[in-house]
Amino acid sequence: MKCFQNILVATDTRLEEHPIVEEAAEVAVHNGASLKIVDVVPDFPWTVRLTMKDHQHMAELMRDEKQAKLDALAAQIRERGVNVETRVLHGKTSVAVIREVMRAAHDLVLRIHKGKQSRRQGFFGNTGIRLMRKCPCAVWLINPSRVKFQHVLGCVDTSTEDTLDAELNNRVFELAKSISHYHGGFFSIVHAWSVWNELFLQRRMDPDEFAKLVKRNHDQTEMHLEKFLKEHGSHAADDNVHLIEGEPADVIPRFARKNDVDLVVMGTVARSGVSGVVMGNTAEQMLNRMECSVLALKPSSFVSPIQPEG
Repeated sequence: MKCFQNILVATDTRLEEHPIVEEAAEVAVHNGASLKIVDVVPDFPWTVRLTMKDHQHMAELMRDEKQAKLDALAAQIRERGVNVETRVLHGKTSVAVIREVMRAAHDLVLRIHKGKQSRRQGFFGNTGIRLMRKCPCAVWLINPSRVKFQHVLGCVDTSTEDTLDAELNNRVFELAKSISHYHGGFFSIVHAWSVWNELFLQRRMDPDEFAKLVKRNHDQTEMHLEKFLKEHGSHAADDNVHLIEGEPADVIPRFARKNDVDLVVMGTVARSGVSGVVMGNTAEQMLNRMECSVLALKPSSFVSPIQPEG
């Protein structure tokens, strides 16, 4: 799995256990990558700043405590020959992490997802979703209870000729394959397809004509998928390839739950070079319905709306 070279782990030193740090160390070892572990001292709310006279001193104590815990985590990993840095960041967590990614040119961020404790819809928490929307590099949100990925699912869309889709499809396939092999598991590839405006057309077309339309859509989608898979030494007829009819936001999370998927590898769609256009609606809807770990990829042309630190 030689895919990442400069990994950042956004951890929370208040936790007693840090499985995400252990997983990041394994990824670093197998990639020959450097590793940085960070935690964030948040900005105190204005009410705290008004009522607590020594709030700056409290922030310094918090920073020192976090730094000591980060250094202890790093010491354990250095024993395994991994090049590890630590850094305490300041500010809003998602913004601070993204700016550190920009400053040090990280190519992967790992973070634990919130799970059922999330305050927002879904399992990934506000910070996790913000990172997926706006972080310029790949973001890996990990379910801490399932850090061994025996079944990895790669989500592709080969139905367009868009160069961004092609780039993401290639990376999704290779990462799903390599991560599953590294963990001694297996990987699946899924492509969800549907007929455009299906319900409307079904109500207004002759049933036989509509059935022919559905078959043409299926056959065309399968043809494009087969062409893509051949480039990776695979075929649409393989047991681990699934062409599923339905809206991706519905059928892919359902497939993941039904087939006990540990990790979903997927692309997030962004317009080339346009700051602020950060994630497609389909990708976000899928994330809201996922419970497993997710590795979300950005196209190389992605531009984050977050400004670098001045």
